Amino acid sequence: MSFINSAYHSALVLVLIGAVLDFLDGYLAKLLNAKSKIGVQLDSMSDLITFSLTPSILIYDLLQNQSPNFEYTPFFAFFILIFSMIRLARFNTLPTKSYFLGLPTPANGVFFMGLPFVSFSIDSTVLVITIIISSFLLVSNIKFESFKKDFTKTNKVYFYILLFVLILSAILCLFIYQIDIFNLVSLAVLIYIFSSLLFNFYKSF
Repeated sequence: MSFINSAYHSALVLVLIGAVLDFLDGYLAKLLNAKSKIGVQLDSMSDLITFSLTPSILIYDLLQNQSPNFEYTPFFAFFILIFSMIRLARFNTLPTKSYFLGLPTPANGVFFMGLPFVSFSIDSTVLVITIIISSFLLVSNIKFESFKKDFTKTNKVYFYILLFVLILSAILCLFIYQIDIFNLVSLAVLIYIFSSLLFNFYKSF
C-alpha cells in the first residue's frame, strides 16, 4: 500500500498489544480458575472493539484514500464488523473445544490491520474480495487450531512444527530481501490459516 501514516502504525501496535493481552486473559483465567459469565461477555465486547471495529475503520479509511471507482466501495470494510459480531455471538453459544469453528476474530482483525504495511500494492477490488472471503471464513464451519487449548496434545505437535517452520521461513525471506518486519503481520495470519487447513487435512487420514 502506498498510503501509510503514523496513525496506522499506532493503531497496529495497539491492536497487537490487544492480541497479546487477549491471549493472556484467557490463559490466566483458566490457570486461576477465574472464569465467569460476565467475563465471557466482556471478552467478546473487547474483541468486537479491538479486532472488529478498529480494522473496519482502518480499512474504510484505506479504501477512501485509494479513490475507488465505485462510490460505496469503502463501506465494504464494515463487513469485517458485521461478520465478526456474528462470529463472536456464535462462539459464545458453542461448547468449549480444542479448536475454533470458523476463523478467530483476533486473527482476522490482525490480518486487516497489517494490510497497509505489505510491500506491494493491493487494488481496492482485490481488497473487497479479500474482505468477502474473510467474512465467509469467520462464520464457516472450518476448523482452525487454538493456541489456548490442548497445547501439549501429542498430535498437535505437528501443527506447531509446521507453523514454526513456515513463520521462520517467512522471517528469513524478509531478512534476506530486506523487507520491513511489518510485512510479517498479515503474512503470519495467512500462515496460521494455511497451517490449520493442512493440519486438518492431515488429521482426516
